Amino acid sequence: MTVSAIVLAAGDGSRFESDQHKLRTDLGDRPVLQHYLEAVLAASFDEVVLIVGEDEYRDVCGAAIENAGGGAISVVHAPDWQLGQAHSVGAALGHAKRMNHDAVVIGLGDQPLVGSATWAALRDASDTPIAVANFAGRNRPPTRLDSTMWDRVPIEGDEGARGLIAAHPELVTTVASAGEPDDIDTIEALERVRQLHVDRGAVTELLGREPMGPFKVVVRNDGGAPVVLKNFPVLADGRPMPTLYWLCGERESMLIGRLEAIRGVRRAEADIGLEAINAAHDRYANERDRVLEDSGVQPEHRPTGGVGGTRNGVKCLHAHYGYWLAGGDDPVGQWVHDHLDEVDSPRWPSAI
Repeated sequence: MTVSAIVLAAGDGSRFESDQHKLRTDLGDRPVLQHYLEAVLAASFDEVVLIVGEDEYRDVCGAAIENAGGGAISVVHAPDWQLGQAHSVGAALGHAKRMNHDAVVIGLGDQPLVGSATWAALRDASDTPIAVANFAGRNRPPTRLDSTMWDRVPIEGDEGARGLIAAHPELVTTVASAGEPDDIDTIEALERVRQLHVDRGAVTELLGREPMGPFKVVVRNDGGAPVVLKNFPVLADGRPMPTLYWLCGERESMLIGRLEAIRGVRRAEADIGLEAINAAHDRYANERDRVLEDSGVQPEHRPTGGVGGTRNGVKCLHAHYGYWLAGGDDPVGQWVHDHLDEVDSPRWPSAI
């Protein structure tokens, strides 16, 4: 079976009020479209196809191939690209038929933070004729279409495969995805995506690895750096994520590590008592369950436990402090806040 990756880049970006096309606008150190193409190239498809209109983006393709360390991109012109997205999709599927591919994964060139893992997962999602990326409960492109579906995709208008997906949910598999699906239609959307790009890089550096699931930064320090993340309760690989609020701030994590080193966990339990602590666990679990229920996602395994994944007592001061900083009613987090002065000084460790 051969699978082609198709990136739609033919639109004129009329809502993006700038002298420069949105796909050529810089995101960090390279254009929006280049980010996307590099992610697709890294996912190892049998063919990568860029559907273009007035601008063929050959310079961007060359830069993406060089940055990705190799690969190739087929540039295909959509003759009726100005008439709507369905015409670009039609040009893409026509090319796929001529190349005898068995399936395609189609994405939008203005979603630069989707990531290669999502493309790779969709490439392999062959249990149903259609597979759609799901980002924390939101079904968004890219979308995988088996060849048996191609003749059922609209060839006019601006809808693409959305109508087909809505009409036949029994043919659709959703693929949990860790990237960010936000597209760039306006200058305001570009600024949001730029912040997401900065946040993702900062969190990757703080964690020492790529985030494994969708998240939002809900607490920042005075310099704007991430301190607390709100995680989606299911990771991209389907595993449950019990820690709804994750403390990632470097300074905060260091100080709490010091507090734990001077018996902070035992002291917090003794000072607060299990009844009040376990009530906080229940509040935390209920909030996490609401996030999952509101998303509509039905994972095979749901996260359990309360703060830090535990049901009884204190497991981790970091998790409790993150919950408290995010506005949670957590007496352990309050206790941590009240005792940080013991370790936030050159005289540490303090005498207890």
